[in-house]
This record gives sequence, structure tokens and C-alpha cells, in this order.
Amino acid sequence: MTQTRTAAVDDHLQRVKDFHDADASRYRADRYHRETCEGLAYVTRRQIVLDMADAKPGRVLDVGCGPGILTRDLLRKGHQVYSADLSIEMIREARHAARAAEGPGSPHFVVSDASRICVCGDRMDMVLSIGLMCYVKDHRGVLAEIRRVLRPGGVAVIQVNNIRWPKLYRALVPLYRRLKTFIGAKRYNGLDFDFNFSSRKKFLDDIVESGFQVLHIEHYDFRVPFVDVLLPRLSVTMGKLMFGGRHRRFCRCFSHGLLIKVRK
Repeated sequence: MTQTRTAAVDDHLQRVKDFHDADASRYRADRYHRETCEGLAYVTRRQIVLDMADAKPGRVLDVGCGPGILTRDLLRKGHQVYSADLSIEMIREARHAARAAEGPGSPHFVVSDASRICVCGDRMDMVLSIGLMCYVKDHRGVLAEIRRVLRPGGVAVIQVNNIRWPKLYRALVPLYRRLKTFIGAKRYNGLDFDFNFSSRKKFLDDIVESGFQVLHIEHYDFRVPFVDVLLPRLSVTMGKLMFGGRHRRFCRCFSHGLLIKVRK
């Protein structure tokens, strides 16, 4: 049983790695723009993360760092940055992005599985986990690793999908992708692995059970399901308006993403 389970996890990780290796060179250009709802979600997510990570300079671990979207900004804030990702191609892109940064220190990069982070315990002042949890099978294991590497009193900013009804979400995702491919010519090549569709309630419960104190939650990625595909311009306009009113309960009903700030 253990060997079978381990083989399944290893196969999943390899598929995730292969996808991100292939996606690394175009990741930033494909996602970080305001012309689509998806692009708007990435841009506003980055804005909120940097606001939530506004602390005095210290050691920051960006686990699942991707192509270094946050690296330059963290260096400019004076942080000592440690960036980890499963994909070596993403790490290469992150190194390239860091060369243009201005800051007192040089970033550190490591290829690492998020459930076995190559960092000593009680070392980090802050951990960022952005765009990661949907790819891991055992998010409680990753939460345990984040807690292990944080110093006592250290904080983390963790992003998850704002899923209320996991079974319905899982059933609609394939239909959404087929429609988006048909109408928008978007391709989902390489996404032949299981995503983590845990509900927001379960995730928040697991955060508390993992020994974290929840400090603050921000909502982002506002869109009406399928409207972003059928009426993209209208959807982007609505997304911008709802982002401006994201602290209102009505707008939160249409949020597809959560950013959770916690303390060890």
C-alpha cells in the first residue's frame, strides 16, 4: 500500500514538474496582464500579496516561486529572499528576473518539493505560498513544512482557491475548459493530473489545526462563472468593479481566490 501510494505521489509530482518546465518561459507574459479576467486575477493577486507582505526586512521564503514574480519586489523591500520551486525551468526564470532587481542582498534559489523544503527549521520570518496549494495532494503536509521553517511569531501568506462546493467545482471545471478551448482557442496541454479541490472551510480548519493563527483574509479574482468566456470584456469590467468593492459581502460571493495571512 505504501509503495503504491508513494509511486502515485511521485507520478503526480513529475507531471506537475513537466507542466511547469514547459510553461516557464511564457508564464509571465501569458498571465500578468489586465485584458482578461484570468490576467486581472494574477495582477491583483500580486498587488495584494505585496501589501500583505509589507513588513520590516527579514528572511522570506517564496515556496512555489514560479518565474520569480515576487522576487524583485521583495529584494527592493530589503528582504533576504529564498525562492523554492519544483521546476528547474521556473528557477532559471526566477534567477533571470532577480538579476534586474535592486536590493542589499542576493536571492537564494533551490529546486525543492513543497512537502520537503530544503530549509532549516525556525529560520524564516515570512513564507509566501502563492499559486501552489492547488497542485499538491496533501496540503496539510505543506502547511506543516511552512510551520516548521517559520520562526516563532513568523507569518505566512497562503493562497487557495475559494471553493465552496468541491464536488460541483470538480464537475464544472472540465466543461469550463472545453468551452474556453472552443471559444478562445486556449489549450490545457499538460494538465493531466489531479488538482486539489478542497473547500475553503476545510482549508481554513486545517490551517488552525496545523497550529496557525489566522490574521487576515483577502478576496480576489472576481468573475461570474462562464461569463468570462462568453462575454470577456464585460467580465473584465465587472471584475475590476468588484475588486474595488472586494470588502463588501456581495462582491465576495463572486470571489474565486483567497489570500490568507497567518502567524505561527
